Amino acid sequence: PGSAIIMPKERVAKKTRQHEQIQKQGIHLVRERGQHLLKNPLIVNGIIEKAALRSTDVALEVGPGTGNMTVKLLDQCKRVVACEVDPRMAAELQKRVQGT
Repeated sequence: PGSAIIMPKERVAKKTRQHEQIQKQGIHLVRERGQHLLKNPLIVNGIIEKAALRSTDVALEVGPGTGNMTVKLLDQCKRVVACEVDPRMAAELQKRVQGT
């Protein structure tokens, strides 16, 4: 009888336009620090929905990265306090939410 050879799936890096823009600016995520970008809008919207935020709420976001969730939080609540330790990400976030 023949035996099947099982090859591991090759992981192809998917990058969103925003992720590509960040890399063009020389910002690379440090996976050892646990840096990841929350890119899937369905997950972001699910989190926002489950939080049941009111327009009078103040939200604390730890590690906002580039602000994918931050912009949704700003739509739902009075204010967002975002704490980001990576100065590169903090600069991107400030650019993104400036004027909101």
